[in-house]
Amino acid sequence: MFDSVKSLVLNYSYEPLQFCSAKRAIIMIFNARAESIESDGYVVRSPTITFKLPAVIRVLTMVKRSKPRDISFSKKNILRRDNFTCQYCGGTDNSLTVDHVLPKSRGGKSNWINVVVACKSCNLKKGNRTPSEKGMRLLSKPSKPSSFWPFFIIPKGPSSHLKIWGKYLPVSIISK
Repeated sequence: MFDSVKSLVLNYSYEPLQFCSAKRAIIMIFNARAESIESDGYVVRSPTITFKLPAVIRVLTMVKRSKPRDISFSKKNILRRDNFTCQYCGGTDNSLTVDHVLPKSRGGKSNWINVVVACKSCNLKKGNRTPSEKGMRLLSKPSKPSSFWPFFIIPKGPSSHLKIWGKYLPVSIISK
């Protein structure tokens, strides 16, 4: 349970930093590196202590963040941009690859506007052709992400945690 349930980690200034496992959150609290801000009633028991599982924690020292940089072009970031969804059929299975809209063999470049996520079957079906030549349509036009926030992915969790996290996250993240 500790690894599947997540806690939102806030900076000293209450700015969202990341999500961590509940186990990591508890360790940070016991080591006096963080404090529990909110809990939704889940209880953890040991032979000697009982306490509420934290949904939100705040670190006790300010974490300096560097200025937002351009998001690097990588397979991981392409998957995040396209929300781990095939851009041809909408599938979300585990056999996802990246596909060049204009194939590399025909002069296509490896960049934000020419690479999309595709499942293996759609990638094989498209082959060495453009989507229009094969009669396939993209679900969304590929583009370079403008900021880092789209990659702040809210993990799955109890609905009570999601409701609590909504108080601390920007509306642009919650609406996705």
